Amino acid sequence: MAEYSGVVVYSEVVEGKLAAITTELLGCGRKLADDLGQELGAVLVGSNVSSLAQEAIAFGADKVYVVDDPLLKDYQTDSYGSVMENVVKQVIPQILLMGQTTIGRDLAPRLAFRVDTAAAMDCVELTIDPESKLLLQTKPVYGGNAQATFTIESCPQIATVRDKAMSPLERDTSRQGEVIAIEAKLDPSAIRTKVLEKVKEEV
Repeated sequence: MAEYSGVVVYSEVVEGKLAAITTELLGCGRKLADDLGQELGAVLVGSNVSSLAQEAIAFGADKVYVVDDPLLKDYQTDSYGSVMENVVKQVIPQILLMGQTTIGRDLAPRLAFRVDTAAAMDCVELTIDPESKLLLQTKPVYGGNAQATFTIESCPQIATVRDKAMSPLERDTSRQGEVIAIEAKLDPSAIRTKVLEKVKEEV
């Protein structure tokens, strides 16, 4: 497990801004990375998302990996799965965190299969085991009547986290970090679906 290092947060973007779940994950990831004595990374995937790298750093990231490509304008399983597999193989994180969102629920298990690991879904608490240094993933079981704690011995240890289960750090614009561009390397013909229209549900 020595080659795997660091905590990485998949950073969702909503209407041109970091999603609330992303800032919460960065707050959680910062604590996990500090407990491991390692770096916290953030991954931004999309079209015209490079400008948000400094925002991710302000919320706790040491490094931001940016995959910016017009073909990534809308989330699609084929394209995002391929890109994230490429990112994981380049960055080699020990822990990868995602939100328990529509995207996270779709992407996490597929990505785990692609990189030959496992994913714990819908976690409400994450800590580092002081002895094994593995991620302890606590999630509701039996319809929410109990909680169980799991570990994944293969890397990256992937977990999706429930909305509002974690707290973001205070935004600090003075923080310094490194921004690293990663090529999408997408073949348009491999993207089998196309977004025709988005309809926003009124609540």
